[in-house]
Amino acid sequence: MPFKKINFEFIIIGFICICIGLFSFARYMGWLQNSGLLSTIARTVYGPDIRQEMARLKRAKDIAPGLPVVTALCYHEVTPDRENDCMNVKPEIFRRHIREFKEAGYVFIHVGDLQNYASGLAPLPAKALLISFDDGYADNYNYAYPVLREEQVPGTFFVVSSTIGKENRMTAAQLREMQANGMKIGSHTANHVNLTDMGANEIDFELRSSKETLEKILGKPVCALAYPGGKVNDTVSDKAKSCYEMAFVATVRPETKQTMYTLQRYGVFSWNEHIESIFKNR
Repeated sequence: MPFKKINFEFIIIGFICICIGLFSFARYMGWLQNSGLLSTIARTVYGPDIRQEMARLKRAKDIAPGLPVVTALCYHEVTPDRENDCMNVKPEIFRRHIREFKEAGYVFIHVGDLQNYASGLAPLPAKALLISFDDGYADNYNYAYPVLREEQVPGTFFVVSSTIGKENRMTAAQLREMQANGMKIGSHTANHVNLTDMGANEIDFELRSSKETLEKILGKPVCALAYPGGKVNDTVSDKAKSCYEMAFVATVRPETKQTMYTLQRYGVFSWNEHIESIFKNR
């Protein structure tokens, strides 16, 4: 009887070890990221899985040595409303993203930190994360900004200058308040038009007038631009160089060489409940 009992215990222990081994192997292979309960267990045991992003950043560094190695995100709306809007991320999910990035060891930066890096004034942390927002929606101030302050995280807000103070857009006073509390404000052009469809003079107006308007409101230089729709060509990037110190697109192409005027960002959407899914967006 004792012999049978011992055999049974060994079988149970062996079975558990095999299950643990299979679970660990599945996590290593990335098979658990979309598996519901198992992905939740894996995240609880191992933390957020950022290996795919670390590999992308390594490739980016190899392709373009000297450029900032940074994970950049592009949000649009952050509100409890508009559940069917793919561009909207609920405030509680936004907060979850921040906390998961913290758990994964990321250090949050803003465009001023990139400016200092490019000028040789300061290095970037090993896991640098830039959170940005496009368009200047009012909910950025009402919902995203309070979360950022509570979590002590900086954000960069790319604003369409001609819409400041209009319906469902942030006001000049709100932008100044956010800047005074550690947020950075960048340009999203004057009128949010597709710059690649415009002539050189029109592009120049969109970039310069937006910068001048924002700097008059903020009382500080505006160093960064986000292209509307992420669309850029050589003419647009050349014009951007004459006005700004960096510019961002809104997609990630791992095999494409970046410059300071084609810095890549992941779009963040309503279906991105956890940060691992963000890295699948292109």
